Amino acid sequence: MKRVVYLDWLRVIATIAVITIHVSASVVTMNLYDHHQSFWLAGNLFESLSRFTVPMFVMISGALLLSSSKDIEYKQFLWKRVNKVFIPLIGWSIIYFIYWWYFRGTFDFSIKTFIKAFLKNGISYHLWFLYMIVGLYLITPLVKIFVKHASRKDIQYFLLLWFYASIIVKWMNHSFGYSFNVELYYVSNYVGYFILGYYLANYEITPRWRKLAYIGGLLGVFATFALTYYYTRKAGGQLDEYWYEYFSPNVLLVSIGLFIFGKYNISRRKERLSPIGNIINETSFGIYLVHMLILVIFEHNLFQTIGNAMHPIFSIPCRVIITLIISTMIAWVLKKTPVLNKLVP
Repeated sequence: MKRVVYLDWLRVIATIAVITIHVSASVVTMNLYDHHQSFWLAGNLFESLSRFTVPMFVMISGALLLSSSKDIEYKQFLWKRVNKVFIPLIGWSIIYFIYWWYFRGTFDFSIKTFIKAFLKNGISYHLWFLYMIVGLYLITPLVKIFVKHASRKDIQYFLLLWFYASIIVKWMNHSFGYSFNVELYYVSNYVGYFILGYYLANYEITPRWRKLAYIGGLLGVFATFALTYYYTRKAGGQLDEYWYEYFSPNVLLVSIGLFIFGKYNISRRKERLSPIGNIINETSFGIYLVHMLILVIFEHNLFQTIGNAMHPIFSIPCRVIITLIISTMIAWVLKKTPVLNKLVP
């Protein structure tokens, strides 16, 4: 598949952002009033800057998989794509299951326990992303038929329905406790981001709409920060996570703004990735899979020491950099090792 420079850069940014989310989580999940509020606000700032990450990964996949002019042959496509995710899903589920059993005593060690946890996506919470991607890959041949024969207005209509079903309905339920929820399952959840990535990558966005997207992205970050703080205070200091959700309107605005910025700015200034960026890009999937293991292994020694020594405005980036470096090294080694490279395709 031909490299698209701005998509590679966006993947690198999203990879760093997903680590930032999981590092910052240890700060924002504390009660707002248990420590100095500036600690919590620092965590909230980094979370607000990074919540675009999952939508961005899905949009990049949509831009790449749906843009090809070749017809999809079901057997070949599903064998290549689903196995590319399903094998790592099984492999890393086993790795995390063994870790949680042996070092933390979370599970009883039995095949039955593993199968039950695996089917319920209960082994390591970050693996939910793989379950979602497998689902998207399974419907990709059908979605490809739609976008291949759809006009721009057809796709805009789809995205409008998706915006209502996945953004507006959830916002109304959160804000008012009810919504007018008609049956729009076909246009709901992550398939919308999948098609949105294709749309933004393949259709020209006018300068006027680009400026609005950039402004919307900045407002989205501010709204994520301010609204999460406001509603967390209303909840007595317990984190209100709605504005962090990937289907909140503010996160959607940030995701669109960043994607469009990448398309019209990064690719014109950068012909290729830097050497470090290239390594992160090539190992991004492996980094995602292994980084949670690094976070939990060093949680109570190295990272706790760093957290005690620094304010979160400094300790969070420090922990992100350390996690990124170690995860990249492990993913790179696995990628170069026969058999084990199946874990990090």
